[in-house]
Amino acid sequence: MPIKIKISPKMIYGHPRTKLLVLFLVFFFWACTQNRFPDLVIAEEEMVADCMYMDTISETSDPGKIMANFNKYRKYYDGELKVLERASYLGATHVVWVYNYPIGSSASAFWCEK
Repeated sequence: MPIKIKISPKMIYGHPRTKLLVLFLVFFFWACTQNRFPDLVIAEEEMVADCMYMDTISETSDPGKIMANFNKYRKYYDGELKVLERASYLGATHVVWVYNYPIGSSASAFWCEK
C-alpha cells in the first residue's frame, strides 16, 4: 500500500510571512554590503597632483567609546568615518590621509575632474 502525502498550496508557495522575512533579509544584506561613500577614492599624493585642493579635515574619536567597544577586527573608527563623511559633503572626489589613529583622523580632500 503506497503512502499518500497531501500537498497543500502553502507547501508549494510558502507562507506569506516567510516570503516577507526572506525578502527583508535579502534587502538587509544587500544594503549592508554597499559602499558608504561610493564616489570617494582613498588616494596617494601622486594621484592628486593635478587636482584642486579643497580642505584638510580633522576629527577626533571618542576614546571612551573605543575602549568600551574594543574590537581588534573593527575596520573603521569613529573619526575616520566622520572625515570621510565630511569630505563627501564637501564634494571631494579623492582623500589623502594625513594621519589615521584610533583616537583621531585627518585627511586632505581634493576634487579631480573625471
